[in-house]
Amino acid sequence: MNVKLVIFDLDGTLMNTSPGIFATANKAVQAVGHAPEHDINQLSKFIGPPIIDCFINTYNLDKDLIPKAIEYYRAEYAKSGQYNAEEYPKMKDTLAQLKQKGYLLAVGTLKHESLAKSMMDHFGFSSFFDSIRGADLESKLTKSDIVNKVLEDLSVLPSESVLIGDTVHDLNGALGSKVSFIAVDYGFGFPKGQQKTKDMMAVISQADELLTLL
Repeated sequence: MNVKLVIFDLDGTLMNTSPGIFATANKAVQAVGHAPEHDINQLSKFIGPPIIDCFINTYNLDKDLIPKAIEYYRAEYAKSGQYNAEEYPKMKDTLAQLKQKGYLLAVGTLKHESLAKSMMDHFGFSSFFDSIRGADLESKLTKSDIVNKVLEDLSVLPSESVLIGDTVHDLNGALGSKVSFIAVDYGFGFPKGQQKTKDMMAVISQADELLTLL
């Protein structure tokens, strides 16, 4: 496979963003009169899907309350939650080496695009990436739509691209866009020790394994 472009999911792939996401989500549901959630397994459902589905899957929140919860969540996350995160080990070194090898690098995330760009700036990732694409305000874009925007930005064919991600939503996005997929088992979706399936190019447990795969 002649890979030219490597696209990274953000939450659970580039960075462990769970502390900020979980705290902000609980504040948001409390703001609309709903009880917070403290079960980590249940809270983990908040990472991966579009934000509307996050509030349904995690809190079973009434659909009438979701717009207000999303508004509160986005305001609070932009103010403080986005900074409560940390990069995964060896991530920047891996990105630097991939860049040195001549790969195009991008971010494709279901996090709102302005927040994704803000976080990449704040945590010192932006210089590695040739495109950073995320969700729209209405959460109408699918993961495939976002991956396709990256492909369009960089004029790269799906057959020359691979998406790195930690959830089945990432896998489905890759399949929908006809790009290859590498799973990570250190994030929030796939369990530790996840076995490679027919739809996966590989499964990795740490970032620098990409250097021998690509």
